[in-house]
Amino acid sequence: MIEYILNYLESKGQVIASAAEEAAIETGISLYLEENGINLEEKREYFRRYVDRHLALIAPADLKNYFVEYPTISKVNQIAIEQDWDGTVPQERVAELYTLMEKLNAAGLYNKYIPAVEVKSILGKYS
Repeated sequence: MIEYILNYLESKGQVIASAAEEAAIETGISLYLEENGINLEEKREYFRRYVDRHLALIAPADLKNYFVEYPTISKVNQIAIEQDWDGTVPQERVAELYTLMEKLNAAGLYNKYIPAVEVKSILGKYS
């Protein structure tokens, strides 16, 4: 499935510039697949359609950065889930959230593809 997603990126005009960038993208894709319950070796049509439907929600120009930064996006989502659990976030997690959001901002993905309302609530509540 990693190769399928790499081909999807290429079909959308996303060019991988280096081996390091490809490794970062593959790491992000692997985490994305794991979090969505899709085996890395999966080849069935159902899962390709699932991935296609989700990737269609991502702007083509953001696809490469989305996967490079997917570990960051995943951490932001986890912090938002933690806040939803009991309404609080420990101060060290808030500090981590600030750092994660700075990283997403530098990548041009600031409030895209994350639960922006929840993140703003956390950052506003604890600043």
